[in-house]
Amino acid sequence: MYAPGSLVVYRHHVCEVAAVREDYYDGKDYLELHALFQNSLKLFVSAEEAHLPTLRPVMTKKEALALVDSIADADGIDESSFELGANTPTVLERRVREEYDRRLKTFAPEDLVPIMKSVHERTVRREGAGRQITATDKKYFDLAEGLLCDELSVSLGIPRENVKDFLVERVKQAEAKRRRRS
Repeated sequence: MYAPGSLVVYRHHVCEVAAVREDYYDGKDYLELHALFQNSLKLFVSAEEAHLPTLRPVMTKKEALALVDSIADADGIDESSFELGANTPTVLERRVREEYDRRLKTFAPEDLVPIMKSVHERTVRREGAGRQITATDKKYFDLAEGLLCDELSVSLGIPRENVKDFLVERVKQAEAKRRRRS
């Protein structure tokens, strides 16, 4: 059980445990969570349901840095695995969207990175063909980026508005190191 003051991630919300409410509703204990990045959002989670994967501690600084450093070498989602039997581009897009949803439902930060990498790769391909990012890709990229940045802000002690710049700089450094080794 988490104590008041603990920082946790509940589904996709970075929260502080505000209180443990004993016998709060229907004879069950509940955690009162206050979301850090959604003003005035309070969540009440049954203590019985307060476990992995839906509720977990915020990444440690060491875990956060390891995740950020893995971004340069991370793979995107392999779209070719969805092409079999996808007779139309619409079917392929639906399968990609379903994969994005599947990864989001794990509530794991390491599953957000492949979404972001895939959307970036797809966007680069589309721009090369003179087209823009799809609304679906933009939606999933913004969602994954927002979720990741919220947690990294807390884990790394960086203001939320500075996390993207930190990520870009750190990934560039990792890519430069990789080029020097090859």
